[in-house]
Amino acid sequence: MNNPLAFIVVEDRQNDTMRLCREAAARAGEHLLVLGGTEAGYAYKRFCQAYVHLSSNTPEFEKICFRRYFILAGYLAAHPECREFVLIDSDVLLFRGAGAHIAKLVGSAGFSGSFIRPADGWNPCQISPHVSYWTAAALHDFVAHLIETYTTPAGLQQLRDIAGRFAARGVRGGVSDMTLLYLWAEASGNAAPINRVFEGQVIDHNINGGTNHLAGEFRVRGGAKRLAFVDGRPCLETTAGEAVRVLALHFQGSAKRAMRLALHGRVHGVAALTQALQMARRAKNAAFALAMRVRRAADVRPFADASGAEFPADRNAP
Repeated sequence: MNNPLAFIVVEDRQNDTMRLCREAAARAGEHLLVLGGTEAGYAYKRFCQAYVHLSSNTPEFEKICFRRYFILAGYLAAHPECREFVLIDSDVLLFRGAGAHIAKLVGSAGFSGSFIRPADGWNPCQISPHVSYWTAAALHDFVAHLIETYTTPAGLQQLRDIAGRFAARGVRGGVSDMTLLYLWAEASGNAAPINRVFEGQVIDHNINGGTNHLAGEFRVRGGAKRLAFVDGRPCLETTAGEAVRVLALHFQGSAKRAMRLALHGRVHGVAALTQALQMARRAKNAAFALAMRVRRAADVRPFADASGAEFPADRNAP
């Protein structure tokens, strides 16, 4: 093992994605712990009772995403020797040197997650945990923040305001665990991104497209970041033509289908497959935007009728 940092996946499904994640971690020489349970304890039940759904995804999906933090809290309570770790999603491939890079990059931070710097004035207020560094103390603090946000009027209003911005733009998304991570990280001084280039190395935010921490940061081949193996090590290429060693690749969404190709160095296959998947995704997003415009047009009604209306997403709250 290159580094004492443990990598943890919270995942109860055993599928090809999880098997490839395990294989990559083993090849990289990183210790990977999989928490496969679903029991998250009393605190999670309390959270679910307070949860208000403000996302275009299903309530079940969003609550499963939140559940992992409570499962982690339970694990840490039972294993006080685990004082720091890296949480990863099962659709992440690790490469040799990831642990050492992250340990050096985060310094004394309690948390570091993956964040895209806004470039067009639109900030979705999201930090992704798909590769994220945590101390045990930070994780417990975040769990307390989740419950406080959903059980106070000020916290709920803040979330409704963010959801309203998504609705106004007619884009998918809304409030998720990434929203809460963003708000907590900003408030706690833990907003430095794990996916910034550091000493010629980088953690991938999302293999789909050239954006990483910065918009259009890397060159693209097909529908994904331009991937090449140099001396057996995976690299990305900046728009200035500089090679940057990549230590973790995130195959978000349908790009999971390209994980095996990337793990075995079939870079042109990754490009072709992700391009086809990206075209399908764009068509789906365009259909969603059209449906939102139609819905807004149909919902127009006199002010007197609308004055007592509830927030649409509240009707989906458990």
